[in-house]
Amino acid sequence: MSELLTSRDLETKTFGRALRGYAPDEVDEFLDRAAEDIQQYSLRCADLERQVERLREQILEYDNLKETLQGTLLMAQKSAEAKEDAASRQADAILSEARLAAKQILAEATAARDGERREIQRLRQIRQETRAEFRSMLSRFAALVDGEEDRTAGEDDAAR
Repeated sequence: MSELLTSRDLETKTFGRALRGYAPDEVDEFLDRAAEDIQQYSLRCADLERQVERLREQILEYDNLKETLQGTLLMAQKSAEAKEDAASRQADAILSEARLAAKQILAEATAARDGERREIQRLRQIRQETRAEFRSMLSRFAALVDGEEDRTAGEDDAAR
């Protein structure tokens, strides 16, 4: 395909002189070429206009998609923040419950320990009292046995 005419070509084109003016064949040839080029420019322009329109439609689609994605992203971000807040509140509640339960368990364990200590102290006191009573009883039995032995020994001495 030959090179297309430019506006400069039209401005600088000169026709040779013939007897009756311009050479009709040259002018006809130039006009035919200009007509073909203009036709090609027209077709090209129409193609470019269709392409521009198609690209504009794509831009609109991309803009719509962009808005949709931004909206979706914003909703996802808000949802994530809400879930994070809910999880944080739930974690705080669980920690509070755990602390309260730990305090209660500690208080119960302390009370149980104190009760066991009191019981051990009571049992020690009972043991000491029982030992003292047992020693007292043994002492009385020993005294009775000693008194009995003294009496039987005195009776044996008297009988002899």
